[in-house]
Amino acid sequence: MSVDILFDLQQETRRLFIAGSAMAAGDLRLTKILPSLRKLGESAPVFKRLADAVDELLTADWEESAAKLLELGTLLSAVLYTQGKTETAGESQPVEGTPIGFKTDVPYRKLHPLIEALTTKGQGRLEQLRAAFEDGSFLDLRAIPAVCSALDESYSEIPDFVQEKMIPAFGRDAVPVLRSQLNLQGGKGDGRRLLLLHCQLGGSMIELVTESAVSGSPEVKIAAISILGEYPEQEPLLLELSLEKRKEVRIAVYFSLAKVGTGPAFQQLYKAATSKDRELAVEPIKMSESPELLVRIINYGEEALKRYSNLEGSDKNEAVEQIRIVIRCLEGSGKRMAAEAYPFLWKLLSTDAFLVQETETVQEAAAELLLELDIPEADRFAVELGDNGKGPFIRHGFCAANKLMAPADVYLRFAGVLSSGKSKVAKELLVAIRGLAANQLQADEEQDGLRAVSEAAWDPRWIRQFIRLDQPDLVCLFAQRSDPEITDFLSSKLKDTQINDRNVMDMLLTLFRIRFNKAPELLMGILEKSSARSLYYLNWKLKQLIANMPRAYAPRLRAFAEQLAYESVRNEMMPIVEALEEKQMIQTKRVEGAYGDGSKTRCLKIAGRKAVRERACGAKGSG
Repeated sequence: MSVDILFDLQQETRRLFIAGSAMAAGDLRLTKILPSLRKLGESAPVFKRLADAVDELLTADWEESAAKLLELGTLLSAVLYTQGKTETAGESQPVEGTPIGFKTDVPYRKLHPLIEALTTKGQGRLEQLRAAFEDGSFLDLRAIPAVCSALDESYSEIPDFVQEKMIPAFGRDAVPVLRSQLNLQGGKGDGRRLLLLHCQLGGSMIELVTESAVSGSPEVKIAAISILGEYPEQEPLLLELSLEKRKEVRIAVYFSLAKVGTGPAFQQLYKAATSKDRELAVEPIKMSESPELLVRIINYGEEALKRYSNLEGSDKNEAVEQIRIVIRCLEGSGKRMAAEAYPFLWKLLSTDAFLVQETETVQEAAAELLLELDIPEADRFAVELGDNGKGPFIRHGFCAANKLMAPADVYLRFAGVLSSGKSKVAKELLVAIRGLAANQLQADEEQDGLRAVSEAAWDPRWIRQFIRLDQPDLVCLFAQRSDPEITDFLSSKLKDTQINDRNVMDMLLTLFRIRFNKAPELLMGILEKSSARSLYYLNWKLKQLIANMPRAYAPRLRAFAEQLAYESVRNEMMPIVEALEEKQMIQTKRVEGAYGDGSKTRCLKIAGRKAVRERACGAKGSG
């Protein structure tokens, strides 16, 4: 074609412009093109003129070659411009616009780091997105495609943040981009897009959702099924989808059926709970909170218990698994299902044939559920179970007794179990005591970390048992005041110990809390015999201990801090020591004048103690 010859000539002309016109004389490439131009020139004068220009360049002297090359280039450019086309093939189509209201006011220099974080890999991108979200710079028309594309990111925290924070901020303005990027056969990112579209468009896109649930990829299908749970009229489709082979899809269906809450939906959940899908159905059944469904589950458990007594081998194990699923389905129901669940649990835990070693896990779950019912008859039954010494029931009986009885009665009922501290039942009781005490402390924790259980909630005789059983952690929890037996026990445990040994700081904190007069010297002695490298960080407990030291120990503490091997530890400890020294100066100051009665001195002492606490840096938060 003539145009192809012209483009070849243009390429050779550019080459000569670069190489120099002197190289054009006798150029072989131009010589090869010349015959084709002569032939075209027979029908078009312009090609004849081009052929003449090429011929003149090939035969030009060195002095004239530059002018001849420029003449050829100019003529060739003029001819090529006449060969261009401005029209496009095909019929004209209307362009669909989008009513996006965002502007492009943000300078691109500020927007570029955000777009780069959304479209590339590397560290620090999530922090960049958070910063853009905080200052609102991402709300820009140019950022919407990149933000929506980030839903496909493999690093899960980024698409999570984009889905939960950034795209909802765009509102409906993100819908056109989400629609254009949605691929029903795509991956998890397309499932996110479907969920976001539904958040903006609601029921108007139900046809797209049903199509996705039927023919979408597994990830898109799961997202669509989770949406269908909001539409009870989609119950037939959900029931059909419950037969899917993929386990992940069936789980999504069960959760949606629980949200639909119709009779057929609950029937399907019951069917799943009594089939091989029982593990998948537990959480959806708990979420449904349907009393009718749970009653059916309880009846199924009672039937399984009857079968258990008459079966052998694998069939017996299957009945145990069925009972376990029933108990799991009832977890979290509490008082709501107490009237229906209690008879089943009583029958289960009263059946001697069931109280064997092989079913201990299920027994424990049933006993936990018994306490969760939170009704007097269930608590009394738990106490009775604790009395028989079977399995782990001592723990549940002890917790139930603390709800029903006075502290003295609880002690009289259970203290005898600790007579043999190494027995299994005694160890179980100690576990129960620790758990109950921890729950009480969590509900009512002192701000400075010097914790002890409520004196009114426990009989004071417990601590003697803990001393006898050599349980320093429980002694620390239960010590209320300075007592020779307590202080002697804790002091003896602190002999020949290092500051990082187990329970050392708890025992020291306890001695400070009960105001044992030798506690500061015990702490100082342990610190001074520690090696310079034994402290590689200061936790909140040690900071609290040092902050509570009397002012007279400031010089010894400074000497200890100065010999520490790690600079970071010295830098943390020195402000606390300086606060102690400052307290010493404040408390030794004599106030003259109108405060001769010492009232101002007392105020200064309080201020000094506060200064030390503040220098300790809020013990719990640091370290």
